[in-house]
Amino acid sequence: MTENQRIVVLGLGNLIRSDDGVGVHAALRLMTDPRVPAGVEVIDGGTQGLNLLPVIASASHIVAIDAVNTGVAPGKVLRYEMAQLQALPGSPSVHQMGFADLLEALRWLDKSIPNMVLIGVQPEVTGWGAKLSPAVEAALPRLVETVLGELEQWVNQSVLRRVDVCA
Repeated sequence: MTENQRIVVLGLGNLIRSDDGVGVHAALRLMTDPRVPAGVEVIDGGTQGLNLLPVIASASHIVAIDAVNTGVAPGKVLRYEMAQLQALPGSPSVHQMGFADLLEALRWLDKSIPNMVLIGVQPEVTGWGAKLSPAVEAALPRLVETVLGELEQWVNQSVLRRVDVCA
């Protein structure tokens, strides 16, 4: 990573609403995964909503992890780039303020984070409960691998840019 880069992995969700907590479950796994590149911040954002604004406003790269209900098969891992995220309307979610609301707040503050992706998982159950559904539990390793792939790509791009500048 370069000196002016700040890469944040933000796990979102409510651990007592079954599959809604998948982003937090993934973040907790990543916090102890030795493959996470040095300097990457992995944050359990839980249901903090707009309290996360100072954390993400100063990031250069963000991978957000959350349950995303798009009506596909439960456990399907989905990836959204910044251009797709800008179209998300701010709206209430199971955890009060959703990721779309954080994006809207960034727009209000005129903050731009071009290197942002949302890695989501289609939930099966979002009612009260502390366990993930079998479909989402089975998707958790694939979710973690997808996030690690994003991080590796960003870190490798910054190394290549540094080499090109020095060449």
